[in-house]
Amino acid sequence: MYRKYLVLALSFSALLLTGCAAGAKIAIPSYSPPREEAKIKKMITKDDKIPEGAYIAIAINPDVLNIKRALPKMRDYLIDNIKTKLTQTNFIALNPIAGENDVVLIMSVENYQYNTTAHKRSLELEINFTLSRGAEEFLSKSYKTSKNRQSKDVIRLPSEAELASEAAKDVVEDFVADISPLKTFQLREFKALPDDISYAIDYAKRRNYSGAIKAMESYKGGRDMNFYYDLAILYEAQASVSENLQGLEKADEYYNMALSKGGSKDTLVISAKARFDNFYELLKKTKAQDAKNQGLIKNRNGELGRSADEFE
Repeated sequence: MYRKYLVLALSFSALLLTGCAAGAKIAIPSYSPPREEAKIKKMITKDDKIPEGAYIAIAINPDVLNIKRALPKMRDYLIDNIKTKLTQTNFIALNPIAGENDVVLIMSVENYQYNTTAHKRSLELEINFTLSRGAEEFLSKSYKTSKNRQSKDVIRLPSEAELASEAAKDVVEDFVADISPLKTFQLREFKALPDDISYAIDYAKRRNYSGAIKAMESYKGGRDMNFYYDLAILYEAQASVSENLQGLEKADEYYNMALSKGGSKDTLVISAKARFDNFYELLKKTKAQDAKNQGLIKNRNGELGRSADEFE
């Protein structure tokens, strides 16, 4: 009987030590890689006038083909969304001048259907996006979407322009996801911590990453796999918001420490580290490419006598 009580007491003590942070999740900023990366590499342009190195840029042809099939505003919807999505990462620059050696984007309305009834509005849109340099074609692909809304209250139904704007955003996002990294979010799941430090995870859930990191770094208790894994997530979350590479270096350091303390056999740690590595490498490549692209923008803006802000 004594041994039974002793086992129960030890088990209860173990529960107290593990704390209650296990299973808590947070969403952190990340990047998704371009789906057509092999084709995009062929778009890299070298120019002796650009000392920073090879750049990737596109010039948008404003004359959308077959635009009469759609609302006239469709042209603006498409171009504005492309500019917004590409400038999120600047992996591909928007070229203000299209020269003979530059890549040009041509868009064409392949299908546009708008239907309205007493209580329903629907719209179908298909746009072809073609990227080419002279006769050399890098990508030609059509993207389509449909929008359907219904309501007994006619006032709550969207207008044709509202549906067209939503549809344009969808096809542009699909297109840009093929050619450029896109900002997205990933979930990270924490492991259990001792009760006297588990409040750091509560800080993280409120996005107080600096407070959580400070608490963890000053902790005087034992530091095991769980500790270093959770600390890695905190550094990753904080650094991902501002895209701070130094902060991500710290996250990488602590992920590796977690692996060395048993994480190499833990599926959660292995999975999180793999996703972190993909994001970390993609962010470094994106920032490096952005720096090269700025050489083109400065050069072209100088030719036009304008500032870079005028092309944002």
